[in-house]
Amino acid sequence: MSVNIAELRHPKAGKPTSQYVYRNEDGTAALVANRFDRGSEKFFIPYDLVANDWKAPERRPLYRLDELVAANEDRAVIVTEGEKCADALASLGFVATTTYGGAQAPHMSDLSPLNGRNVYVWPDKDEAGQSYAQKLCATLRSVSGTVAKVIPISDLTLRSVTYGYEGKETSNARNVTYGKGWDAADAVAAGWTVGNVNTLLKLAAPYEGSSSEDGPQIATPMPANDNDAPELFEGIDLWHTPEGKPYASIKRGDGSAPWETFALESAAFKRLLAHAAYQTSGKVPPAAKLDDQVRQMIGEALFEGERREVFTRIGRGPDTLGPDSIVLDLGRPDWSTVRITAEGWSIRNGAIQTTTAPRFKRAPSMAPLPVPIRGNAGIDLLRRFVNVATDDDFRLMVGWLMGCLRPSGPYPLMILTGEQGSAKSTTSKVLRALIDPSTLATRSFPSDERDLVIAAQGAHVLAFDNISKVKPAMADALCRLATGGGFATRKLHSDADEVLFDATRPVILNGIPALAERADLSDRAISLHLPTIPPHGRAFETDFWAEFEDAQPLILAALLDAASHALASVAHVTLSERPRMADFARWVTASEPALGWTQGAFLEAYAANRKEAAEVALDGNAVASAVLMLVREQGRWRGTATDLTSHLRMLYPALTESAEAFPRQAAAFGAELRRVTPLLRTHGVEVAHLREGKERRRVVSVSKREGWEGE
Repeated sequence: MSVNIAELRHPKAGKPTSQYVYRNEDGTAALVANRFDRGSEKFFIPYDLVANDWKAPERRPLYRLDELVAANEDRAVIVTEGEKCADALASLGFVATTTYGGAQAPHMSDLSPLNGRNVYVWPDKDEAGQSYAQKLCATLRSVSGTVAKVIPISDLTLRSVTYGYEGKETSNARNVTYGKGWDAADAVAAGWTVGNVNTLLKLAAPYEGSSSEDGPQIATPMPANDNDAPELFEGIDLWHTPEGKPYASIKRGDGSAPWETFALESAAFKRLLAHAAYQTSGKVPPAAKLDDQVRQMIGEALFEGERREVFTRIGRGPDTLGPDSIVLDLGRPDWSTVRITAEGWSIRNGAIQTTTAPRFKRAPSMAPLPVPIRGNAGIDLLRRFVNVATDDDFRLMVGWLMGCLRPSGPYPLMILTGEQGSAKSTTSKVLRALIDPSTLATRSFPSDERDLVIAAQGAHVLAFDNISKVKPAMADALCRLATGGGFATRKLHSDADEVLFDATRPVILNGIPALAERADLSDRAISLHLPTIPPHGRAFETDFWAEFEDAQPLILAALLDAASHALASVAHVTLSERPRMADFARWVTASEPALGWTQGAFLEAYAANRKEAAEVALDGNAVASAVLMLVREQGRWRGTATDLTSHLRMLYPALTESAEAFPRQAAAFGAELRRVTPLLRTHGVEVAHLREGKERRRVVSVSKREGWEGE
């Protein structure tokens, strides 16, 4: 009984969406593959035309078999994973076929027409495709000894075929990825020509499987500048920073997966590479192979990759939003970001990445920010979560937070002091949680500059808890971290390579005593003394943090609104006086309307705070105090640094008793005097370092500043 193929109806599934007819060598129809689509799902039901039954025959012909046997035996035969792919390649003039049953059943087909032919297997770009290629190649080899070649399907290989190798590949092309399941039909639909397909066939490698316990293996060659790693990810972009540090931005999973950034030299990336290889092949690659892959990728990143900046938590354009955009990494698993412009702010999907988008690195300790929620409460919602004495102190605290949202410094240090029970640690944690939360919210103060640099490399905001004293060397390091200045140290186990770090970071310090005793540190700081909280005013920790967690998205949104307003107006802001952190002060002043403050309120509070900090620094510095007393009593003094040291020790023995606070050597005394000169100038004292006489003797002159009316 003959069957009208077009009229086939399955008793339950109904009419098929499409049909593919398998024919015998003489062209007679033998099997129909009926495709049914139900929403986003698809499935196939075979119909045996010989048995007139809805089932597949035990022995199945190859698809387009009549064309295959009619073709010249010297012509290549491309075996695809699916009829649609075979039809697409046949439309370009290739001899193409497939087997019915997908990746699980290539051995159910009669493969004898492929014996002795030049066979290429083109798998789909997924695990099922690799499985299909392995089983088909293994069956061909075991049954007839035919060694098929497997076509490589890594992103880099496919990009090379599409756009050309090396210099022919544009920067935009380097970011093109091919999604999960990408196949020959997609290639033809994308405009691939006969030349593109032939180029890909030349890259195919012979199947090198065996029947061992490990199962069949496929050796897939790459272009000379490729490596095994791109096959492990859906997308990969190798690049380097201006300092010469290599990075990789990768996409795992399908097109909706986010782009993630890793330092190629990190242990985290090597672990990720090993895991990806295990997921792909079922085996953990040897350490030597991993090392080779990483070294090759480092070379590509350094010598072939783009040069880009890498950011921690806060980045900047250019992007599609223009050069005046700020980008905040929310630190969430989806790698979403907040883009802030003069027009407002919006949340961006981490799966979408342009070539100019800022790249963010993440430390293991980074914690996620909440998704900001717009509201009407404004920044005043923060007030009940921080312990401040006055409105001006609150403005200074919010101003410091606003400064943290700038992609680059200078950043003033936030120094919180107070008695026990003044919520110094809690306030530090709240401030950090609003900008750069961490699993380690606060930490002990580092013992040396190297540890400070290590901490700064992994976070945007640093918070150090319960500090008793800041040593001079660490005070100098904090000053450089606040306003800019490079750090350099040797790589571990190396005398030749230096690790360079040239960046600025916002820093929070808290402790009971005054921590900004050094003039240069106090000049770069906002110092707030927190009032003691009475016992009846203290909150339960669990209740406090639960309430803060609810308010945090609204507070963050208020800060983002203010940052957007600052971007729109900062260029038009002028300051009557420019303090030490003039850029920071200008930025916060530009945000005042969005924060609900009167014009100039922040600058007034900031000036008063700096004046108070200068007084504290003066009281805590023996050299500055002694020189100030000398000028007030004698008006003027001139002589060598050695003479001045002796003179001050004779006049004020109690003040100069400590050798640590009051240097004995002329060089050390002169260096400290230069350090406190700006502080003395604010109190009407002029300090001059001169040379006189034929011998060009070094002398120091201290005197009351002309026209000074203060004390």
